Amino acid sequence: MFIHRPPASEIRKPEDPGVRFYVGLVIFIISFFMLPTGLVLKGFVQDHFWKGFVLGVFWISAPLMKIGSVAILGKSSYAWINYKMHYFYHKVAKPHQITPLRYNIGLVMFILPFLPNYMISFMPHLIPITLQARYITILASDVVFLSSLFVLGGDFWDKLRALFIYRAKARFEEE
Repeated sequence: MFIHRPPASEIRKPEDPGVRFYVGLVIFIISFFMLPTGLVLKGFVQDHFWKGFVLGVFWISAPLMKIGSVAILGKSSYAWINYKMHYFYHKVAKPHQITPLRYNIGLVMFILPFLPNYMISFMPHLIPITLQARYITILASDVVFLSSLFVLGGDFWDKLRALFIYRAKARFEEE
C-alpha cells in the first residue's frame, strides 16, 4: 500500500489536551466567520471611514485568530489529533482483502465508462441527445470511473501505480 503507518498498538496514546483543544478549535472555526461578519456590520455604518475601519478590523482579525488558535491548541493537541487519525485509519479505513465479486464489479465499473465517452466523441450521430444530456452522461461516466478505483481496493491502486514505473514486473501467484 502507499501509506505505511505503524500499527495502532505501537502508537502510544497521548494525554487528552482537554479544554485547551476545544477552545482552540472554537476560535479557529470562528475565525472563518470574521470577514463575512465585517461585511454585514459595515452596512450598519454610514461614514466611509468607519466602514473601512470595521471591515479592516474584521479582515485582520481572521488570520490573527487562526494563528492564536494554533498557539492555544499547542503540541499536545497536535499529538492527540495525530493519534486519533492513526486510530481511525487502523480501525475504520485500513484496506482489507476484497472478494472476487467486488473485484469483478469494480472492473466492470472501470471499463464501462469508456463506452459512452467513446461514442459521444467518435460517433455522436448514433446518440442524438442534447448538449446538456451529453454533459450529464460524461460527468456520470467520470463519477463511475473514479468510484471504481475505490471499489477495486488498495491492491488495484498498486497495480495502477505499476503502470507508471518502468521496472515494475507483474508476478502471478500460483494457486
